[in-house]
Amino acid sequence: MLHPLCLVMRLLGNYLQILIVVLFLVSYYWVVQQPSDDFDSEIPIERIVKLYERVISALRENSSEICEGTFNYCRRPETRHINCGEVLRGNKTYISTITGENRIPLVSNPYLNMTCPQISNRIRPSYEMNPLKLGGIAFARNVYTDYELIEKQVQMTWHPENRYCFVVDIDADIHFIWKMIQLVNCFENQMTMLPVTLYMDIAGHNQNLAHTQCMGSLLQYPNWSYLMLLQNHDIVTKTVYELDRIFEIMNGAADMEIENDTLDGSSRRFNFNPKNLKLFRNGLFEQQMFHNFLFSETGISENNLKTPVTLVSGSVAASLSRESVQWLIDTTDVTVFTEQLNRTEYGGDKKFIASLYTNSQLGMPGHFTSECIKQGVPVAHFTSMSQIADNESYKCATKTTRHKTCLFGIEDLKAIAEMSHLTWNKVYPSFDWSIIDCTAELLFNRTFLGQENKNFDEDYYMNSISVEYHRNRNNPGYKLNCTSNQKTKRYEDYL
Repeated sequence: MLHPLCLVMRLLGNYLQILIVVLFLVSYYWVVQQPSDDFDSEIPIERIVKLYERVISALRENSSEICEGTFNYCRRPETRHINCGEVLRGNKTYISTITGENRIPLVSNPYLNMTCPQISNRIRPSYEMNPLKLGGIAFARNVYTDYELIEKQVQMTWHPENRYCFVVDIDADIHFIWKMIQLVNCFENQMTMLPVTLYMDIAGHNQNLAHTQCMGSLLQYPNWSYLMLLQNHDIVTKTVYELDRIFEIMNGAADMEIENDTLDGSSRRFNFNPKNLKLFRNGLFEQQMFHNFLFSETGISENNLKTPVTLVSGSVAASLSRESVQWLIDTTDVTVFTEQLNRTEYGGDKKFIASLYTNSQLGMPGHFTSECIKQGVPVAHFTSMSQIADNESYKCATKTTRHKTCLFGIEDLKAIAEMSHLTWNKVYPSFDWSIIDCTAELLFNRTFLGQENKNFDEDYYMNSISVEYHRNRNNPGYKLNCTSNQKTKRYEDYL
């Protein structure tokens, strides 16, 4: 018969084992099933990266031979086995074989050839390209990492008439900075890179300043008609010809996300009007008042000079006409405004262009209005797609987040191919390169191989609320209807 003390110890041991198992299961559920807002961009060691790198290295030896002479899109060695067509068909059984532990992250190529002939060979298509109706598109992108993604985005948006500007974070890796300099130097007639002086962070500090500096630099190039404001991990999901057509339909209107401001402490303290923001250059307000000189679409009244600018949150990504950019650079001086937003602890960058866009009294070309926000009606937009997940993993097809925003993966290819948005944020090469390569192949096939985009709906852009407002705002009797009757595909439909 066991001594009572031994019996107690045995029972405690059993309970301890049960407790350990329970803690393990809870920990496993938390790590695997819950979205991680701290996605580690480093590829985990447990995924046998060393072996993976050796396999990729062996494949790269024959990479040029595999792609040589082909007029089709040539994917990287890591993703050549991916059947993008099956993913587009929504084959969930197949998708399950290339996600999870089989997901393909990018192992950066430390031996990437950065000579101009090789960079040009990776970017320029073998096909002749037709002229763009509007004379080209400009892209202003703030960057800090993942050079191969940035180069891929140039390839995906390439056209001889397009122009590019980059602002590199001062804390970026020196090798990344060097590669960006090499890239821009190889296309000096089409690209510009500003001096590396700005510190940009995830909280949004200096993002707007970087973009406005790029705007000024891009105006040196004639002919382009529209500008897209982008960040490091935005992926463009429409062909250059589709973008050209969409901007033609917009006919000067701007587009971006707008929503009610969250009214954090810094926003509540924001009580500035155009006059004390010194928002207009060279005393243009005074010229307006005393000489009746109209420098904007609407004119500025004395009352509007003293009306506080209403802060509106939105997205950093935006589509702006050249006239809007010219206005921002030549007519306004946003120095004080950006300084004030930089004092915001988090997300000040999302208030900059959205506030100028919706405060119609300022007269920004292509502007919208704050009327829908006052009504509490969300306004559909199409420039940028992002999916806020907070702690609800079911909102992401990948079940993975970064700073409470879904990371998009190969599971999202069908949605990307069919939805109306021009860009998607976020794609991380270290999370899933296959979504980047398959999207690039999709755009290549639509651009050069005649693959039809059956979901490209011109009427959707024509009848979007912002474009309709821009087209009709000066018509007598026009009344804005903030509620759109258009039916469009939603991200939730693909989950």
